[in-house]
Amino acid sequence: METPPHKDTYSAVEPRHSAFRLIQQIHTQLSALAAYSGELPGFLGALQGQFEASRPPHESIQHLVGRDLVNEHISQEHSGACTEIITAQPGHRRPEDLAYSAVRDRRALEQGVQMRTLYHSSVRRVATVGDWAKNMAAGGAEIRTFNGRFPRSIIFDRRVAFISVHTAAEPSPDEAVMVSDQLMVAQIVAVFDLFWERATPWLSRPPGSKKLVTTASTRAILRELCAGRTQAQAAKNLGFGSAWVNEQLGQLRRKLGVQTLNEVIYWWATSPDHEVQD
Repeated sequence: METPPHKDTYSAVEPRHSAFRLIQQIHTQLSALAAYSGELPGFLGALQGQFEASRPPHESIQHLVGRDLVNEHISQEHSGACTEIITAQPGHRRPEDLAYSAVRDRRALEQGVQMRTLYHSSVRRVATVGDWAKNMAAGGAEIRTFNGRFPRSIIFDRRVAFISVHTAAEPSPDEAVMVSDQLMVAQIVAVFDLFWERATPWLSRPPGSKKLVTTASTRAILRELCAGRTQAQAAKNLGFGSAWVNEQLGQLRRKLGVQTLNEVIYWWATSPDHEVQD
């Protein structure tokens, strides 16, 4: 009787066959890892959104994503304000937003809430904002304008504040940070007050209260220069010749008794002429 082969007996095989199977297994694993890594950012983003949404309302800093969500929280705080509403609006507001704000803000004023609003100086030439400002001022609100950049903020009763999200170069209007930490809110109010003290009251210089130094054309040129454009660009945008623009600015320098264009710009920023809407 022949002895059967031992079960632990091994025999040599062609290495290429084993290598092919190993390479297939590695490719399968790499494909799975690639798919996993591709899905990971989206999964983590969704998880972050769920985490933010599930935060309890008592947390002192909340990241609000979505214009509807931001407006919902602002409306809730606005309706609950008892003493003071402070607003810094560096951009232009849509007519429909102003109309909605006029009703809500006037109601707050009638309930004894103090209001301070800071706008950029450029909105003085916007009729809808002018109407809103006159309406609010008649109700007791204070409105000022600042000729420069300042951060957006809305503060209620010095208790809660809404500020922009500055993780990107240009803050998104569809996001906001809601801050209820009292130390942080006090800091936001302090920043607002720095700009408020340097701002110009809306009704401090009624048109025609002083004799104007500039003409409508030179005012248009100065607005273009303050927007960061060169004299050549200003001339092109306004349909003037470059030589004529240079002559107008030269006449204005002589009239003001200054030597440089920078001095003219500084004068313009604080002059009654700057308030003329034309």
